[in-house]
Formats: sequence, C-alpha cells, structure tokens
Amino acid sequence: MKRGWVADTTFKSLAVAGVALLLALAGVSWLAISTSEQLLFPELTQKARAEAEQVGRKVDYALTLGIPPDRLAGLDILFSGLKESDRDIAFLGLTDASDRLLHAHGIDAEGLLAALDRPDRRPMFEGLAAGQSLRADYLVTALPLRVGTLYLGHAEHALIQPLIDNLFDIGIVVLVAMLLAFEVMLLVLTLNISQPAQAAATALRAVAARRFDLVTGFGGPDELGTFLGRVDSVIAATANRLGTPFRSLRGPSLVGVRLLSFLFVFAEELARPFLPSYVDGFTQQMSDLGTGMATGIVIGLHMLIFASVMPVASMLYVRLGRRRLYIVGALVASAGLAGTGLAASYWDLLVWRALSAIGYATTFVACQGFVLELTNRDNRAQGAAMMVGGITLADICGPAVGGIVAERIGYSATLLMAAAVAALTVLAVRSLMGRDAAHAEVPGRITLRDFAVAFGNRPFAVQLLLAAIPAKFLLTGFLFYLVPVTLADLGSPEGDIGRVVMIYGLAMMVGSPLFARVSDRWQRHGLVVAIGGIVSAIGLIALPFVPATLLVVAVPVAVAALGFGQSMSITAQVSLVISLLPATDRQRGQSPGLTVLRFVERVGGGFGPVVAAALADSFGLVGSIGILGLYGTISFLLYATLVAYGRAAVGAAR
Repeated sequence: MKRGWVADTTFKSLAVAGVALLLALAGVSWLAISTSEQLLFPELTQKARAEAEQVGRKVDYALTLGIPPDRLAGLDILFSGLKESDRDIAFLGLTDASDRLLHAHGIDAEGLLAALDRPDRRPMFEGLAAGQSLRADYLVTALPLRVGTLYLGHAEHALIQPLIDNLFDIGIVVLVAMLLAFEVMLLVLTLNISQPAQAAATALRAVAARRFDLVTGFGGPDELGTFLGRVDSVIAATANRLGTPFRSLRGPSLVGVRLLSFLFVFAEELARPFLPSYVDGFTQQMSDLGTGMATGIVIGLHMLIFASVMPVASMLYVRLGRRRLYIVGALVASAGLAGTGLAASYWDLLVWRALSAIGYATTFVACQGFVLELTNRDNRAQGAAMMVGGITLADICGPAVGGIVAERIGYSATLLMAAAVAALTVLAVRSLMGRDAAHAEVPGRITLRDFAVAFGNRPFAVQLLLAAIPAKFLLTGFLFYLVPVTLADLGSPEGDIGRVVMIYGLAMMVGSPLFARVSDRWQRHGLVVAIGGIVSAIGLIALPFVPATLLVVAVPVAVAALGFGQSMSITAQVSLVISLLPATDRQRGQSPGLTVLRFVERVGGGFGPVVAAALADSFGLVGSIGILGLYGTISFLLYATLVAYGRAAVGAAR
C-alpha cells in the first residue's frame, strides 16, 4: 500500500523538478571539474617555476659578486620569506657543479637527496614545465645556475588541493542551488496550487452547506485560475441575489515568511566566515584594547543592539504594520552592510554594524509578527517552524556562499553583495506579506515586570542562568568568533572557513526534528537540555589536547558537536519553558516568559565574543576554546543536578 505523501501530487512535482535540477547541476559540475583540471595544473606549475626563477636570480647575483656557493649566507631567511608567502613550498636546495648538496632548507639533507633519487612520475601529469618533475611527495623544480643547480620543492598536494577546493565549492553551490530551488518550488506550488485548491475546497464545502458567503479570490488567466474565477462568479451572483455578503479566502501564506526570513538572515550570514578577519584590519587604531578585544566588541555589539532594538521594534509594529516595518528594517540593514564594507575606520565600523543590527532586529520582529497574525494557538508552532526553517536554511547557505565569494572578490565586495541581497528583499515583501492587518497582534513586548516574574520563578531563573546563557555563549564566542579566527590563523582560506561554519546549520537542520521527537517521547525535557548542552561543550574541551597538525580536522568536529548538541537542547528548552509558564500564557500561544528568555539569550550572546577575545589574549585561541567548553560543561552539569534534585523533591512531596 502506497504511503500518502508518496502518492501526493505536490510531492511528485517536487521530486520530478528536484531530479531534473540535480541532473543538470551534476552535468555542469562535471564540466567545471574537467575545466579546472585542464586550467589549474599549468597555472600551478608556472607559479612554481616563477618562484624558482625568483630565487635563482638572487642566488646568481650573489655568485656574480664572487661569493663561493658553499659560503652563501641568508638562504634560510630567503626560504622563510618564500614559505610565508606560499605555504606549499616544502624545501629549498642548492648543489654545486658536481651535484654535491651544499644547502638544504625546509628538509634535512638526507631527506632532500632521497626525494631527488626517487623516480619521476611526470607522465602521470600533463602541463609540467621544463625542469619540473614529480618525485616522492613533491613537485620539484630544478633551475640551472652559474655554478650548480637550485632545487625548489612544493608539496604535491599543491597540485591537487586547488582541484579539491573547487570540488568542495562546486558541491556547496550544488547544495545551495538545490535548497534554494526547493524553497522556490515550495513557494510557487503553495501560492499557485495548494493554497487555491484549499480555498476552492473550503468555498465548495460552504456551498454544499447552502452558504454563499465565501469566494476563493484566486481567479487568473491559467486553467486553474479560469476555473476558480467561474466558481467565484457563480457564488458571488448567488450571494448577490440572496442579499448575502461574501468575503474572499485569498490572503498571505505562511510560506512567504520562510523565504523572507531566509533572505534577511542570508544577507547577514554572508559575512560570518570572514568578519573577524575583516574587523581585525581596523583594530590597529585600538591598540589600548588589543586587536582581539576590539574585534570581539564589534561582533558582540551586533547581538547586544539586536536584543535592545527588538522591544522598540515591537512597539513600532502596531504603528507601521508588518510590511512597512520589514521594508524599513531591510533598507536599514542594507545600509549597515554597505557601510560595513566601505568603512574607513574602526569607529565607522562600529556605527555601521550597529545600524545593521537595528535593521536585522526590525525585520526579525516583522516576520515574527507575520507568524502571530496568521496563526492561532492551534497552529502557531507550525508557523514558527516555517520561520525557523528559513533561518536554518540561511545558516547553512550564507556562510558557505560568503566564504566562496570572499575568496574571489574580497571582503568589501562581499559585504556590498550582502547589502544588495538585503535591499532586494524589499521587492518581495508586497507579494509575500500581503496588506497590513487593521489590528496587529504585537510580537513579544517586554516590561520590567516580566523580568521580575521570570527571575522570581526559581526553575525559570535556573533555566536562564545555567542553560540559556551558556548555550548562547558557546554559540557566539566559539562559532562566531573563535572558529573563524582560529582557522584563519591556521591558514585556512575563507571558503574553508565558510564550509566549517556551515556545518553548524546542517547539524541543526538534521538534529532538530529528530531530537524534538525524542524529547516529546521521553517527556524529560530538562534531561535532554542538559545532555545537549554537555554534548555541545565536550568538543570544545577536547580541542586543547589535539595536536596542532590535526586542528583543521578537529575544529569542524567540534562545530558539528555544537550543532547537534544545541539542536537537542534548544527544542527541548522551548517546551520546558512553556511548561513553566502560567496557564494563561500557554493558552495565548505567546508569553512574556518566552520573550524574556530570548532577550536574555541574546544579551548573553552579545558578551560571548568579547569574553572569548579576552580569554584568547591571555590563554591563546585554542586555550580559550577549552575554557569556554569547561564553562559550558560545568554549567550544564550543575543544571542537570538541580533539575534532577527538583524532580526528586517533587516525587518526595507526592
């Protein structure tokens, strides 16, 4: 027997379109890989030849001065300079006219001679320049000099690594294209098929009950629109004849908030992989603070402004309405991102990042209010899931795309591209959000009394201080600041950093629905929160014990652990907080308690990069990661103890 979703027409349409797109992207990717192989190898071998000739000219000049080749000084300094500019250079060697090795740098003499004695694997690769060979694990460039021969060795992966990087980039582009295509197909099918069909079913059920007060409102030039237009005209004519008022069922769809939330978060996430490195270029003006602290302040300021502006934006929501509020926020965010890309000083950067945070918070409130207006207590969770789905998708696509683009066009140009994305969202608001409601439901207003009530509730206060704040500290301090800075310090390009940051979003997307079901089945939300928090912190504690050569691999593992741990704890935490709220708040579907939780989380998250930067100045990057992980582990262990004690006390009272 077929499952319902397999037989569903919408599913079949999505499946056919998805397979067609995947095949097309696979073909394009294969062509890109083939082209890369043909173009990259000659370029890389020519670069190696050019570097060898650069060194050769300097050595030849020294020889023309009459310096004996065995007494040449400064080759070690020359090699260090080359190594700093090109990490793929493995060794530098110089022999005399009788092939006796005189100098060896980057490798000992025995290792260099052993490499030169290995057979040449040149026939395996096309495009090697004259004098070049593949021996052992090196691309060796031999350059004859006045007296002897200069040998410059590059690690063989210098030939393969760019191709691997291109493969990763192509894979990321395919993944992002597939995800975006799914979102567009979902939007098109919902607005043009699912929503009209549901409206038609509702209107015809009303007609079957001899009520003529509903029309679909989905008339149009296509076949479905023509049919629905005729149905509406018959219902309207009957209603007019009977003197019955009727209304249209056509209205904005919640699927619109998914795309809108994706767009404004995507614009901000484009800068995530390189923002610390970009800010670091301005921090020389803040020598009193230190470069790390100055960078942490810029990143943390964004979240602090975001948290502070949300209550103000909620008050403006009633006056402006969701659509105008979103437009204002998108334009402000666009100006902030453009100003960040064109900033001339550290203080300019602070102002523009603050402006970007104001726009980000404003668009967030507009989308949140859109969900509140279109849902009720029965389906509000589904509406929130739509918005969260768009944000999670942006967390995956934004860093990956931003890292790839920044490698090719630079930081400032990528920020300007992000500003353009934020500005373009204005064009989609009218069709996706519809008209502003006459009586808007205000999203998440917060008062001092709400804080007093929240912190007066002991279990709720424990939740905030030992679970919510530590989780945000780990997210912003580790993922937003320490991961990009650490990987950049290890020599990883922006594309690699973006792919690592993207892992968090992928883990959240995979883990959230799975752990939500587990949490609901167990009905032990506090335990799930504690386990998730400990999982997210364990990876950080382990990093200081990992050899430096393996950090490039260990950091992505820690990011994945953070993502899976937080996907476990965040979903359970919302359910737990709702259970701690008064019954009246639970019935309303929104509450001051949840608003306090989000506000405190974001304020705590704003201090995460600042604290991480301060720790990095004192204990180093990897040491600060371990300290953050230790803090998170202790907090969640204490939280688990108090939760278990609370359950035991309740059991004893019974």
